[in-house]
Amino acid sequence: MLYEEGFTQNREISWLRYNERVLEEALDDKVPLFERLRFIAIFVSNLEEFFKVRVGSLLGEDDEGDDQPDERSGMTPAEQLRLIHSMVPGLLMKKDMAYGIVEGKLAESGIIRMEPYQLDENDRGRCFDFFRDEIKSRLKVILLTSDDPLPELDEERPYMIASLDAELEDRFGVIDIPEDIPKLLVLDRGIKPGSAFRYVLTEDIIEMFADTLFIPFIPTEIFSIDIARNAEAAGGGSRANTAGEMREIVRQRKTAPADKLIADGRMSGNLRRYLEGCLDIDSRQIFSTTRIDFSYLDELAEAVPEWLRIGLMYEAHDPYDQTREIRGNIIDAVKERDFLSAYPQDSMDLFLGLLREAAFSARVKEIRLTIYRLAANPKITEYLIYAARNGKKVRVVLELRARFDEERNLEWAEKLRAAGCKVYYGTENYKIHSKMCQIVITGADGEERHITQISTGNYNEKTAKQYTDLSLITYDRKIGKAAARLFRDICKDRIADVQTRGSRKASAKRYAPLLASPVSMRSELLRLIKREAGKGDRGRIFFKVNSVSDEEIIEALMEASCAGCQIRMIVRGICCILPGIPDCTENICIVNMVGRFLEHSRVYVFGEGAEEVMYISSADLMTRNLDRRVEIACPVCDGKIKSRIRGIMTEVYCDTDKGRVMMPDGTYARKV
Repeated sequence: MLYEEGFTQNREISWLRYNERVLEEALDDKVPLFERLRFIAIFVSNLEEFFKVRVGSLLGEDDEGDDQPDERSGMTPAEQLRLIHSMVPGLLMKKDMAYGIVEGKLAESGIIRMEPYQLDENDRGRCFDFFRDEIKSRLKVILLTSDDPLPELDEERPYMIASLDAELEDRFGVIDIPEDIPKLLVLDRGIKPGSAFRYVLTEDIIEMFADTLFIPFIPTEIFSIDIARNAEAAGGGSRANTAGEMREIVRQRKTAPADKLIADGRMSGNLRRYLEGCLDIDSRQIFSTTRIDFSYLDELAEAVPEWLRIGLMYEAHDPYDQTREIRGNIIDAVKERDFLSAYPQDSMDLFLGLLREAAFSARVKEIRLTIYRLAANPKITEYLIYAARNGKKVRVVLELRARFDEERNLEWAEKLRAAGCKVYYGTENYKIHSKMCQIVITGADGEERHITQISTGNYNEKTAKQYTDLSLITYDRKIGKAAARLFRDICKDRIADVQTRGSRKASAKRYAPLLASPVSMRSELLRLIKREAGKGDRGRIFFKVNSVSDEEIIEALMEASCAGCQIRMIVRGICCILPGIPDCTENICIVNMVGRFLEHSRVYVFGEGAEEVMYISSADLMTRNLDRRVEIACPVCDGKIKSRIRGIMTEVYCDTDKGRVMMPDGTYARKV
């Protein structure tokens, strides 16, 4: 097993260390104060998803009696759970410390969150009026005895729970808080320079006047709570790819078993035992912290006056619009040369402009697109609908199994189909995670030609402003034909047949020069790693990915390192290979980057100079990406574009401010 060789670490522990890196940004004095608060919110959100997915999966394995050790650490599911549960309280304490520091500095800067005990009589009166007039009637209050089951709690909703003073028996109360109520009450708007902006959070106001909700009982303790439900138990690994099946999975997720409860304080024994019994969890799965819900941040940011925001938030980022470089239409420009957009330095306007042109151009016969995640009100779907109404054939492969975006994708599938688009729900055996678009035009010779766009990230206009991703638009005929074949095979659910039909080499050729999972990406990446290993100390490998956990890839990288190949990797999150282990990975250096923008692009570079081979990809080095999803890696051939991508990677790799170096024990250290 890999762990016996001492150069790998557990996937879940690696992820927790990454989330701790996110929390470090909240403690960095160079980060604007309000943004530090946002990093705390990101840490909390990340941890929530970690419990839903990864901890949920481990709990399922443990419940089934699975004691198979993890290949990368030698730990059984039970041992991994014990370690996770021992690490999380310390991370929450660090988060609480960061929250206290940031709130104190914000108060010094003039943005003051008032605690109930700090309010004078006038402020308390304003809070009561707000509670009575805007909040109380919208709250749903449920009284319970110790024998009553806990009502069904939606993990997406905020709740409060209280112990009640009752003489004869234990009584508890649940407050169901609507998502759309105001998150805060502004006491002083700080309009004039030098004045303070004071506010109270709605959940603190509810707690202040909770005694009016439980009459004749008096609450003796009250807490905001958050429950994480096991997403894996609700079809997380399902092959469902019909609308009906996916709606059922979404419904089941709302009542799936709980795998974590977190409260903003320490509960008494009675309340704790009641919740443990109702949720069928043990004491290790209940955590305490000082603040759970950070959904108030957007409302707070809007309410703070402009003069106070200066210096407390990042300056507005203005992405470059590449359409400024184009004279005439985008379609003709793309036929002349390849275009690379590097988000968020570049805007998505080039791709959106191309799609808009295609929707109205008489030359365009068909538009094809794979969708994994979309923004709330995307222009992309608007242009697809225009195209369908203009008589063009529009084929959309919409992956219903994009975790936690299933309902939104179902809604868009219905809208697109109603507009005349042909919508496919992917394949039975594989998630469609590739990001590709094709615009089909008729060439001068009457043959079909393709403008192909391939991206490392989703077609989401919001995240294109927040994530670093790469988008390549090309008129290359080989890439166009390969992508067209892949589209047809996806729509006909023939990927599994291609993978098993004939030799591996013949299957790989079907999509060449693209690398496509699950058909050819693994084998080609391994071949290229071995190619560089064969060069000894002249070998060069440079990767930028989100995660590295696949055992076969890890072993190949270790062998390349042992052969003298110099391996550099930028890994944002999970990284199961440990660098710098003598006689194993001493030629591997791994850098982690957490900053203003989420590092999301994936790039694979092998060799240098005339032998350099570069791919941009939707896939990480994880088994699920290489074997259980349809992914693409697209070769980059244009010299200027290769140089730009290499420059982006080098800048991240050499960053001494936000970059960290992974140490041989899996921890991160500042660059010297």
